[in-house]
Amino acid sequence: MTGVLSTKDMDELFEETAIESNQPHPSENDIILNYSKSIGKGYWQRTFLPDGISIDIENNEFLNHIILESPDGEGWPEIGFRLSGNRKLYTGEVMQGGQNFLCLSDVGRGGRTEWAGNQRHLKVDINLTPEMWAMMISQHSQYLSLHQQLPLFGAKNAPYYELRTTTPVMQSVLYQILNCPYRDFIREIYLQSKTLEIVALWLAQELNYRQVKLSTVKLSPDDVERIYYARDILITNLLHPPTLLELARQVAVNERKLKQGFRQIFGTTVFGYLHNYRMEQAKQMLAEQKLTVAQVAHAVGYSHLSHFAAAFRKKFGVNPSAYRSK
Repeated sequence: MTGVLSTKDMDELFEETAIESNQPHPSENDIILNYSKSIGKGYWQRTFLPDGISIDIENNEFLNHIILESPDGEGWPEIGFRLSGNRKLYTGEVMQGGQNFLCLSDVGRGGRTEWAGNQRHLKVDINLTPEMWAMMISQHSQYLSLHQQLPLFGAKNAPYYELRTTTPVMQSVLYQILNCPYRDFIREIYLQSKTLEIVALWLAQELNYRQVKLSTVKLSPDDVERIYYARDILITNLLHPPTLLELARQVAVNERKLKQGFRQIFGTTVFGYLHNYRMEQAKQMLAEQKLTVAQVAHAVGYSHLSHFAAAFRKKFGVNPSAYRSK
């Protein structure tokens, strides 16, 4: 069953339940809106920070497939990170967990977006002022696309940009934002620092992507197929992954092309991808609560529980035992 909602409908559903939230340590700088039980469960939260920055957190699960119809708007530059759940954009592209995008304005973005039902949708959006975005990119504009440079010229007609892969380091910071342990003004300082950190990581990735794209040899379709084959070998050998040289030999490419291919296709190193996959598998196993933390650690290739706990905490901002108990 599919439901079609307009932006006005969504606002009304939010207003019916704009009361308390189970979010940790909310303050007067937060707007928290809970979804009506008639369409699902979850909440939307906006936290206002100094210098015109704000963070939006969407955490919900719709009962049915939702189509949201929205008009054009203006909006501010936004870097969006989807951690889980699939959403079909107005362009027809499907944004999945582990991807991010840049949107400079809502102009030209009106139309339909679709949210899959019976999936947990978890995303974090960072909203910046046009002045802040222009200031950040002004020193590096030669490496950015014309689209990304539009705020330098006062342009507003700039809808969605192409999707990017969210790196493991970015995901770690995002989960630290979601699991902020502080209250009051310390929480504000913490969230502002983490927001600037995630923006810096995103911008560094984008600059690197542009420079790599200009300087590296284009991968052939056969090369791409071999890189995906290498990825499959890694994730089927979590307990005993091959070395870079062994992996390159197994898929019949040289080591340089293997490393270059992983960066171009997956946005991270070979073993960065392996680490991220291990952590995501561990998170899923812990959520199912069928295995102990020690069993999960072993299942994803960690022989020492302390090493696994430290890696999990660094990535998600919470201890594996605490995540499992939730």
